Amino acid sequence: MLIGVRELVGWLLVLLGLGLIGVDFMLALNRSVIEALALALPSAIVFRSGIGLVRISMAARIALRLDEKRT
Repeated sequence: MLIGVRELVGWLLVLLGLGLIGVDFMLALNRSVIEALALALPSAIVFRSGIGLVRISMAARIALRLDEKRT
């Protein structure tokens, strides 16, 4: 159960990070370079955190399946 919640939160963070990157891209197109630079680091952190959570949850799923096959 906890693995599913972790994966869901990870995917939500990935989508939020992609949305922030899209906003960052639109700010850069509208020549708001300083605002785009200020948003670049937080959007990258949110996206990378989501990828990390998804990766950890998938590793946990694989570990549980391997443990079930051994018994």
